[in-house]
Amino acid sequence: MKTKKRRLCFLVCSVLCLSVLYTKGQTVVSLNAGFNASKVAWKETRNGAVLKNNFNPGYQLGILTNIPIALNRRPITLQTGLQFSTKGYRQDYGEANRVGILSVTPWYAELPLNILYYLPGDIERFYIGAGGYVAYGLGGRWTLKYKTSWGWDNGTIEYTDISKQDPDDDKFNYGRRTDLGVNLLAGMNIGSSLYLQLNGQVGLRNIAPLENNKVTSEEFRNMGISVAVGYHL
Repeated sequence: MKTKKRRLCFLVCSVLCLSVLYTKGQTVVSLNAGFNASKVAWKETRNGAVLKNNFNPGYQLGILTNIPIALNRRPITLQTGLQFSTKGYRQDYGEANRVGILSVTPWYAELPLNILYYLPGDIERFYIGAGGYVAYGLGGRWTLKYKTSWGWDNGTIEYTDISKQDPDDDKFNYGRRTDLGVNLLAGMNIGSSLYLQLNGQVGLRNIAPLENNKVTSEEFRNMGISVAVGYHL
């Protein structure tokens, strides 16, 4: 694991160095906002059981910076910035006489780092890209809406070791606070100021909560898709 982390840090540093040494053109800052749908890849490694869950609707907003870089004279851009995004999942819930839908919505501060390639044409309108992200859990909310009545329960989200949970509070333990994953994206410039971007994410880190600082048999990874509109400042 340490070797993988060193390789990732080396890759990130290499990309940043390239952006500094080979920057060409004008850096563009943009505001973006959009909708996302997220779920989790969730399983028990001891018996191979997969825990089913559904997409949870959410949103994202932030500020991105596009830095043109010269690489073999290709129209390539380094995209990075800071975003606020919601993730999580929805799941059917049933316990005793309480049956409903559980919605878990953690909040993240997210730092993306993507390489964009603009497709050849008279106008470089369309682009594709790939990269990664690092996200940090800020909190969140959970809601349990009952099917048999008009009532519901709700509470907040925490990121903690199972051994440190308070069994008497209403907090939902989402697991480890820091998330790490990959991005795949495609976009289209609309005029000179607007763009539309489609993004898919797959979490690489198992963020299932530790127990006594040890990994359990549970594997839990974020994943999702999003559509955002951006405005170049």
